[in-house]
Amino acid sequence: MLLKLLTALVLSATPAQAAPPSDLPGVGELVDEHVTSVMAEEKIPGATVTVVAGGREVVDKGYGWADVERRLPVDPERTRFLIGSETKLFTAQAALQLVHAGKLDLDADVNSYLTTFKISDTYPGRPVTLRHLLTHTAGFDEDHVLGSGSNVRPLGEALAATQPARLRPPGTGVTYNNYGVALAGYLVETVSGMPFEKYVEKNVFAPLGMKNSVIACGGLGDTRAYLADGSPTTADCADFSASGAGPASTSSDMAAYLKAQLELDPRLGVGVAAEMQRQQHTEDPRLPGMGFMWEESPYKGHRLLFKAGDMPGMHTYMFLLPEQGIGIHVMSNGDGAGRHGLDGFELARKIIDRYLPDAQPPAVTALPGASAEQYEGSYQSSRTSHGSLLKVQALTDSPVHVTATAGGEILTTGLKGRQVRWIQFAPGVFQEEGGWDRIAFPEPGQLAISRSTVVFDRIGPLDQPSLHLALLAFALPVSLAALLGFPVAAIRARRRSSSPAGPRVPRLLAWSAGALVIAFTAGFGSLLADQGRALPLVLEGAPSLIALLVLASLTVPLAAALLACTAMAWWKRWWRPSGRIAYTLVALGVTAFAIVAVTYNLVGPSYT
Repeated sequence: MLLKLLTALVLSATPAQAAPPSDLPGVGELVDEHVTSVMAEEKIPGATVTVVAGGREVVDKGYGWADVERRLPVDPERTRFLIGSETKLFTAQAALQLVHAGKLDLDADVNSYLTTFKISDTYPGRPVTLRHLLTHTAGFDEDHVLGSGSNVRPLGEALAATQPARLRPPGTGVTYNNYGVALAGYLVETVSGMPFEKYVEKNVFAPLGMKNSVIACGGLGDTRAYLADGSPTTADCADFSASGAGPASTSSDMAAYLKAQLELDPRLGVGVAAEMQRQQHTEDPRLPGMGFMWEESPYKGHRLLFKAGDMPGMHTYMFLLPEQGIGIHVMSNGDGAGRHGLDGFELARKIIDRYLPDAQPPAVTALPGASAEQYEGSYQSSRTSHGSLLKVQALTDSPVHVTATAGGEILTTGLKGRQVRWIQFAPGVFQEEGGWDRIAFPEPGQLAISRSTVVFDRIGPLDQPSLHLALLAFALPVSLAALLGFPVAAIRARRRSSSPAGPRVPRLLAWSAGALVIAFTAGFGSLLADQGRALPLVLEGAPSLIALLVLASLTVPLAAALLACTAMAWWKRWWRPSGRIAYTLVALGVTAFAIVAVTYNLVGPSYT
């Protein structure tokens, strides 16, 4: 009986798929209107859009400029764009070809293929496998630092030098991870006996006639990438090309790939496309999950597969509606005001809304007598880095807050930009009230969300970004007061022909600490304001970034010295009480900053 009930629930969440008109009449006008409007509003220099339906390209068009300064128009057949993480599809395809050839095993320990380095045996008896790598479930931390530009290293060398920690047993939580996919690319390289780039060119691109696509770095051609402020950037190459740092392609080439995926073309490898598109991992059978690199992102009851790519100044989106034979690909060469280029999701949803029936969300019944108190708390993305300065991104990423209500329901904030009510229809599984999305709690302290490539882990009060932001809100004004106040006090004392009471060194330490805090905040804040510009500096380990991190590191010993001076000031009665109070506030402010700097790995990171 229980099995029948669960089967009914799953079927109710998957409405029958309707076939659209094969040629999508009027789709060209829809695309033109949307793209030209968004490009003007977002100030995006150039874009291309491909729509495949009924086995042919019904749209394949370029818009705007590949190079604004040289007035080179975008040509869908010749203009190359960086495709970023869409490369992961090629990596999965290449690996599966070798699985079918008997050279790789999806469920074998990857260490059985590695000779120059090994993956750490953090969880004995639970090795990392190729299946884990191709579904983002290997459990690696997101803490690697890449080389870029002239510092790009061979794939194996880069992997050996930047192996991140393993934070969770493999298979226990999806966490999007570039290192894992790059490792899958290295397995392709190892067992095929040829460089990854050559293998993909020969076995992925050539069979489909993708003559204008390149995997190796430096193949972007005449196209330029533009940051949010309109300035060009050249960050087109980095370690881990198998994960998407460097490869480039044209709209027409990617249209050929879309058609091959939709048609389950044997030129991709016999059975490979179907295997890639089939669900390979989910946190709960009632939630969407992962294929092999394809991400399930259902929309209004329609099965939608998705993969995107992001590089500084360039963004791509690829969608498949396998049951309807529709594919959509969007590429743009500007961050735009939204910093993610021309939003492919917005266009894909417009096309689906026009050509596919609008189904109603499945009806669910609240689980009688259910309780939800055990799920309350704050949950942070599992992609939050533990071991690198990338952790600082969590300062601006609000956790998901879960609150239990009567009847076993919950309220969430931090999802969808609003408060959402969720109905518990099965133990630990909830559906959005009046909506399609679902969430689940597959393990204690873990939250899984529809259409997400990460799980969320429960965090305690001391791990809350809001607490750390409050510490910074206290540290910055008192540091600024120290920076400005101590020189003013010294000038006033000089005008009175007297020396400020108390030792000079503690005051100099307080002024220096305040100056370091303000200098770091101003410099690092300017980087965070434009992440597209910051990423190349992080990839390269730029001297300006290293200098800022040195400033942050110096605040730790200075905070300790200021606390010691504060104790001495009250014991020895340096200065008047108001002066001692002011000094204490400065010491506490610098200490608060140092705590945040240590928490977010801004102190003493290593670069290789």
